Amino acid sequence: MTNVPTSVLRTLSWAMLVAAGFLVATALTDDVPSRGLLTAGVACGAACIVMRHAIRARDLRMIETALDAMAEGRLPARFERPQSGQTFRVSRALGRAQRDVSTTISLLTVERDELQAILEALGNGLIALDREQRIRSANRIAEQLLGLTGDYRGRLLQQATRQPDLSRFVGEAFAANGHLSAEIRLEGVETLVMQAASEPLPGSDGRIDGLLVVLDDITRLKRLESMRTDFAANVSHELRTPITNIKGYVETLQEIGYDDPPQVSHFIEIIHRNTRRLSMLVEDLLSLASLDQLDSRTGLEFAELEIGQVLGDVQGELGDTARAKQVALSVSCNPGIRVFANRTLVHQAVANLVSNAIKYSPTGSSVEVEGRLAGDVVEIEVIDNGPGIPAKHLPRIFERFYRVDKARSRELGGTGLGLALVKHIALAHGGAVDAQSVVGKGSRFTIRLPLADAGKSLLPEAP
Repeated sequence: MTNVPTSVLRTLSWAMLVAAGFLVATALTDDVPSRGLLTAGVACGAACIVMRHAIRARDLRMIETALDAMAEGRLPARFERPQSGQTFRVSRALGRAQRDVSTTISLLTVERDELQAILEALGNGLIALDREQRIRSANRIAEQLLGLTGDYRGRLLQQATRQPDLSRFVGEAFAANGHLSAEIRLEGVETLVMQAASEPLPGSDGRIDGLLVVLDDITRLKRLESMRTDFAANVSHELRTPITNIKGYVETLQEIGYDDPPQVSHFIEIIHRNTRRLSMLVEDLLSLASLDQLDSRTGLEFAELEIGQVLGDVQGELGDTARAKQVALSVSCNPGIRVFANRTLVHQAVANLVSNAIKYSPTGSSVEVEGRLAGDVVEIEVIDNGPGIPAKHLPRIFERFYRVDKARSRELGGTGLGLALVKHIALAHGGAVDAQSVVGKGSRFTIRLPLADAGKSLLPEAP
């Protein structure tokens, strides 16, 4: 009977009831009551009662199953609804409840998805903790910052991620009733500086039920702040040295007079050398300031030029310097390679790299300059056999005034801005520059510039 549809059982029960009534009525209307008909009628009536009870029991089981499904969140819970009686009214109320709950869940799901999208778009790491410092949830950025993987929800923060500063901050935040702001560091492949802030998550009893921690990555801002501080200090130092020298020798000349021509000539040569250094420094600073402008490309004159000609000009300009140091300077470039660029700036960038290579190359070594196509860009490489650059310095050598060997760099007359200028010239043309080096084996600097057609497309439109 369990596999028979309820509608069939209901039809049979009504048929049994009609049959029972008919048999009993027939038995009672006969002149001689038939015991067999009466017994059959009673049996049909009893079967009807049993069948109706089975139907009601089945209806109740279906309602119970539907309620269990609702409790487990499986909506809508499908079931065959009774046609009449109390179970019909219960099932109808259950159906309405299902629809209301399903609508509410749909709205909550939409709101949850919207909230999750907002949290992911904030750009900050968010972590929700309970009062035992177990992780309730975290957004994608927090997972990346803290290295959270797998099923981390429900685990202690200290177990899920090994970050002493963060653990200390969370403990202090709970002690401060949830409100705290501090700068912390996250250790990993790269140390990250975070501005951490916390807000309490209140519970139903009014006590702090948990903590919301917001992590804002300020590593780049800190690095820029450090660079600005270093830049100001370095500019002051670089300017002070030649100015002090000039001032000192002028005062000396005023004191000793001009009666000793060889000494006066020597002093004037020192003053001239420091004046030239000061002029170079100011010119480099002005060039960098110009290239730093957001619309610097609009103030530059661009034209198609052949890279081979630029490299040849650099070789002609620095050839005597290389020969004086007995350094072999060679240039090779595939013919016909053209870029859309400012000739003066490209020449300056290549000349800076070649000049540095000659300065730092030992006597009797060589400097190679190569120009070639590499896909849709032009690569200009400057290769030397100098002392090389330690790996720890490579990420910073294009910063202003950054020197690997400060004493030797100043001795050779560098301003500390040459590589920074090369980088900004490449960026102004929509290109890039990088360096590779092995200590004791030399260095390889590469400038990448877009081809002529691609370079034209990078220019801003005329107003």
